[in-house]
Amino acid sequence: MALLAIVVASTLIACPTQSTSYSGNTGTPAEVQARPLELSSSEFAADLVTATGIRVKTNGQYKTEASRNAAALAIDRYWGEVRACAVGVEPPRDTDVGDLIEEFPRHLAVEIADNWKVVEGPKTHRRMQAFPSIAHPGTWSTARRQEDALYIVVVPELNGLGPQMVSELNLWLMKNANVPPTVDLVNACASVACVKFNYDNAPSQAWNECKE
Repeated sequence: MALLAIVVASTLIACPTQSTSYSGNTGTPAEVQARPLELSSSEFAADLVTATGIRVKTNGQYKTEASRNAAALAIDRYWGEVRACAVGVEPPRDTDVGDLIEEFPRHLAVEIADNWKVVEGPKTHRRMQAFPSIAHPGTWSTARRQEDALYIVVVPELNGLGPQMVSELNLWLMKNANVPPTVDLVNACASVACVKFNYDNAPSQAWNECKE
């Protein structure tokens, strides 16, 4: 219960997963530099692509077309929040960074975890979806990212997706911008509000506080 309390207080645990090796890099220097961050189609079997180009592996957890569409829209809304913050804090003179921000969604891979269960905090009594943490065995997490690739794992309700997107966008910019970004996006855009689906996807941590 003590371990669970720690997680409820801070459910977003970002940690690295296994490294992925790549070979056969060809093309322009920019393409070669960017490619190791992006999981190929053979490494990541997406079954859903959002309107902004984000590839999603749902593991069959959205059973209807309506729920799949709602999930895609929610993922894009998270990206909209992250993009708005990033564009707002980056100086206009960083045109290279601006172009990379717009390109980012087409390189991101999001997997909907299928090893989650509903847990309840002993103090808040909020019920939420969470999966076992890799960084802190015995605790639970709602989202994590792979530190050497543009890859996020998140629970079906998508809680915690926004902050992980910020970290991945920051990685993308640091690896690809000709001049490093002026602003540290991880700190500047850390507070990304949770987003409600347009159908009942409860239980959700702080569901009532999520943006419509």
